[in-house]
Amino acid sequence: MRKLLVILLLAVGVFAQTPAPKLPSNDAVRINEFYRLAAQIQDGVWPGWSATPTPLLLVTKDAEFLTHHPSPPNDFQKIADDLYARPRQFPTALLATFPAFGPPSVIVIGEPENTEARSSTPWLFVVMHEHFHQLQDGKPGIFDAANNLGLAHGDKTGMWMLNYPFPYDNPDLGKSFVHLRDLLLAALNEPDPAKFKPLAHRYVVARKAFFALLSPDDRKYLSFQLWKEGIARYVQIKSAEAAANYQPTPDYAALPDFKSFEAYAREARNDTLTELKKTDLASWKRVIVYSFGASEGLLVDRLHPNWKQSYFQKLFTLDSYIED
Repeated sequence: MRKLLVILLLAVGVFAQTPAPKLPSNDAVRINEFYRLAAQIQDGVWPGWSATPTPLLLVTKDAEFLTHHPSPPNDFQKIADDLYARPRQFPTALLATFPAFGPPSVIVIGEPENTEARSSTPWLFVVMHEHFHQLQDGKPGIFDAANNLGLAHGDKTGMWMLNYPFPYDNPDLGKSFVHLRDLLLAALNEPDPAKFKPLAHRYVVARKAFFALLSPDDRKYLSFQLWKEGIARYVQIKSAEAAANYQPTPDYAALPDFKSFEAYAREARNDTLTELKKTDLASWKRVIVYSFGASEGLLVDRLHPNWKQSYFQKLFTLDSYIED
């Protein structure tokens, strides 16, 4: 027993002498810029968004840093005001939002160079995308409502949202999707309201035909993904456009990979439409929901400008907004 006590005391002494992890300075600048940017634009992008809690967990090579969390777990060490750290547990390339430590949902994200964002300004707007998931997840009963779709088939981990066996490889469905995709792009690329109307009508008709090819569960799954992930990408675009005249802090503008918000705002919408033009079900699979759903959000802006007011009253479907 005495030997065990000595070992434990030595271990505590070593832990106490271990330097606390330090948040890299460039990461500190980016995180600060996210909270500053969100405070300025979020309610203009989506009404009431600013009431949503915004805990964020940054995953670096060796450590994870948690901020804006109401109750940091015990395995985190406080290293600064509202900043906590622990050894890394999540993958460095992760881009996700989920109740990692119980409610509220946490943005869990790697550094730009380790994620699909690649650089600082796109990374900020990916964080805005994930912050919108916090708004979605924060609605009372949202997780029960998702489970009540009956798509989990026994999966209690939530991975059904990624792994649901949607018939991406069905050739008839794939051909119908390409036709639908092209009609959507044609409507969105038409600025003239008089010419837009018949193009939108053709899309509405084709969309109904496409969804009619799906089984009831497949329809629910695709609708769910377009409502959730597609609209989060839409919000990413709208956030970029809302930030076109945003003035970053000098520290952020001095980052080596800095890209102006004005330049990124010009590209965000076109990048998603270009991505949609390349998509097909068989090769892109679930990834199609991001550009497809975001583009439907842009379409709904023109068909029903006040649609955001009822978005959370009509869970997991955009159907009622995409109609004549």
